[in-house]
Amino acid sequence: MDARLATLKTRILAQGDAPLKEGTWKVREALSHLAARANGVGRVAARVAAAQAGTPTPPPADIDDINADQVSERSTKSVAELLDEIATGHAAAIAAIGTVDQAILDHPLSMGARPGEMPASDLMLRGGPGHDNNHIDQVEAALS
Repeated sequence: MDARLATLKTRILAQGDAPLKEGTWKVREALSHLAARANGVGRVAARVAAAQAGTPTPPPADIDDINADQVSERSTKSVAELLDEIATGHAAAIAAIGTVDQAILDHPLSMGARPGEMPASDLMLRGGPGHDNNHIDQVEAALS
């Protein structure tokens, strides 16, 4: 992911206000969202800990509100700063995943709005690299 962003960096810096081809976000807003979610390892591990303690964390009430807050919180950051925050978050996630106990990784969690459960490790992958690559695809499409 970071390598993909690095290859797009010059175009991202030049076209940070380009609208995505779907939705209402611009490139910089997608980057703000990615920066906010760059390290989800702790968030998923905390959900497991809460579930194991018998106090499961409810899924977010309105993901659109959460996304809007993430974008708003970073509205004063430059596109370059957002790219740096994403890279820092990814590095922290890579370091963190190596410290997570296998029992946490294997613990099943609700998929939120979708029915069913999956192991926390799968949620980390889906919510990390899977999620990020989807948004990077959108950014790349907006820049072409």
